[in-house]
Amino acid sequence: MKPEIDALIPPSTNPDVGKPTATRKAAKASKTRISGSDLVPNLEQNRELKGVNHSSKYWVGVTPSCPVEHIDICGINFPKVNELIVDDPMRTSVKKRVPVIGSVVELTAQKIQMMRERLPRTVIRFLDDQGVTNEPGTGQNIGDNHVRPKRGHVITIPTDAEIEERRKKNKGLRTYTPSKNDVPAARFMFAVLCEDQERGSRGDFYPDVLETTGLEWPDELK
Repeated sequence: MKPEIDALIPPSTNPDVGKPTATRKAAKASKTRISGSDLVPNLEQNRELKGVNHSSKYWVGVTPSCPVEHIDICGINFPKVNELIVDDPMRTSVKKRVPVIGSVVELTAQKIQMMRERLPRTVIRFLDDQGVTNEPGTGQNIGDNHVRPKRGHVITIPTDAEIEERRKKNKGLRTYTPSKNDVPAARFMFAVLCEDQERGSRGDFYPDVLETTGLEWPDELK
């Protein structure tokens, strides 16, 4: 039966098949080889390239007195409180939610410049006045008093260029009408450059706001 099986297998068209290894044709040697070191980026040198964005970790958020739970500006979320999911030390395989102040984000020099331009045009308009009452269980407990939380919303004042551009495109745009109830958003926002840039770090207490501290960047802004 074996000869019949072999007869069904077509002969190889490769002329080297069946020849001793020593008689096979040697592979054609390459004339160009690019060094492996030339294929690895020089991280230190790349830091100076114009197309590279440097970033730093910041602890950001809004204070408890802010009438909104978070402020979004330049694509950055500034929350009052966030939650970390950690293992519960008292129970096996059970996760626990731990509230923390604000969040840790990466900001680039471009984002810092955008905030520098946008924050002076960002206000919070309060819809009612803050009142102090002795009613238990209402609002935020501060000492012996219970403070009703304020209500309000964020307003971004448009630039003249934005208004003109939307008019050219026949798009509606609300213009800004000043109000005595408008307060700078920077009065409630904070952005702290993290000391631990590897992991990011938060504090245990709310820090000073941007209106007081200003905005810090580790390098010189162009």
